[in-house]
Amino acid sequence: MDRHGDMIKFTDTWISDISPMARLILEDNKEIVRKLKVNWNHEIGFEIQDGDYKHIVDLVKKTCTCRLWQLRGIPCKYVVCALYHIGYESKNYVEHWYRRDTFLRAYKYFIQPSSNMIMWPESNNPPIKPPEVKPMPGKPSRNRKKAKDESRKKKWGKASKME
Repeated sequence: MDRHGDMIKFTDTWISDISPMARLILEDNKEIVRKLKVNWNHEIGFEIQDGDYKHIVDLVKKTCTCRLWQLRGIPCKYVVCALYHIGYESKNYVEHWYRRDTFLRAYKYFIQPSSNMIMWPESNNPPIKPPEVKPMPGKPSRNRKKAKDESRKKKWGKASKME
């Protein structure tokens, strides 16, 4: 119950509408943008050159050839570069699950407190027992059952002096 309340209070410390972790990744990506070269087709396609590598960014499909944007839901450095080139804000392209509203919806329902088990009222019903253990289906074990008179040597180490 304490953690639940702490997580709701945690959103009060957020500087923006997106989570601190997502904001930190965006800020790191913004610093790298200066080193990249952008080619834009004046519509939705971008070609971002990073040294010898070229990455294609499509803002409508929300894809980048490095695939970090699709995997994380946070614009990668190439997407941030493309958005910066046309003057768009990169935090608007962060997926909804990093937003404050989604975070608060996860903690919308509260766990109601209950009394200690010692204070519960007595019941006349029979106690509930766990179910019987059933052997699991599948291949049986490879070890054969040894007879009582067979020696039982250890797998590793020396055999005992008694044998």
